[in-house]
Amino acid sequence: MKKLSLLMLVALLSTQCSAQGFYFRAGMGYAVPQAGQTLDGAGTLYNGSLNYATQSYSMKKASFSAGVHGHAAFGYMAGKNVGMELAADIGLLCKKYEAQISNVTLQGVPYNIRITQQAMPVIINPTIVVQNGGEKWNIYSRLGLAIPLFTDIVRDEIFTNVPGSGAATTEDYTIQMKNSFSLGFTGAAGVEYRLSSRMSLWAEISILSMSVYIKEAELTAITRNGQSYQVPANQVIKYTRSGVIDTTGNTQQAYSQPFSNFGFNVGIKINMSKRSRGTHPGGPGTRSRRPAPARFQ
Repeated sequence: MKKLSLLMLVALLSTQCSAQGFYFRAGMGYAVPQAGQTLDGAGTLYNGSLNYATQSYSMKKASFSAGVHGHAAFGYMAGKNVGMELAADIGLLCKKYEAQISNVTLQGVPYNIRITQQAMPVIINPTIVVQNGGEKWNIYSRLGLAIPLFTDIVRDEIFTNVPGSGAATTEDYTIQMKNSFSLGFTGAAGVEYRLSSRMSLWAEISILSMSVYIKEAELTAITRNGQSYQVPANQVIKYTRSGVIDTTGNTQQAYSQPFSNFGFNVGIKINMSKRSRGTHPGGPGTRSRRPAPARFQ
């Protein structure tokens, strides 16, 4: 009886250990805006068009994390069904948003303004992983935090005077926009297909819920008709969520920038801990052993 109990314990521990271990996951995906904003804090379009002369407009939602992403993660399964993961979500080719604003009069001259904005965010995702632990097909889900490491936005404001309003000029102002730290939430649900004891393919749908407040905007470059000009000193606007707004315009009220998305991702997973086959009694790889006949001396 003691020997049988010991054998059952060894088999149970072997099964549990085969489900445990470290893994590495990598892949790519594409994300679309989720609950995206249409206007910034000054009422300027993120994406779309506005004609001041006719007061006609077309507004489209935007999220600075939409587009092509790369994913890399290390994880550890503490058992067959529960584990933890630390992932990096990296913007590789995020969507560039464009707003067209027509017939804006500045200092008595009508201009057409084109504003483009783009970010390449880097977001760290610590999550809890829950899975069914299937041998061939494994269904899983992840839920955790979204920690932004890099959310800078590059904004170009291109002013072109309306034809017939003087000599044609085009002025391009490049602005680097930095954002404050703000936590978000992320989750995913997917399926994994095991190719071997070491390698699997996975596909999932994901969601990111995150918006960050603008911290400062700095004018970094000026060109006029293709010629670069030196940027004057101290061309920085600070943004505050609590405090006094500066009447000079150097301190302004902060507003949130949209980074939420829905995504679809695919990739590979590599199990870094050796998986033993046939740990279940009678399972694949189990060798049938007959007891040796007793010998009498």
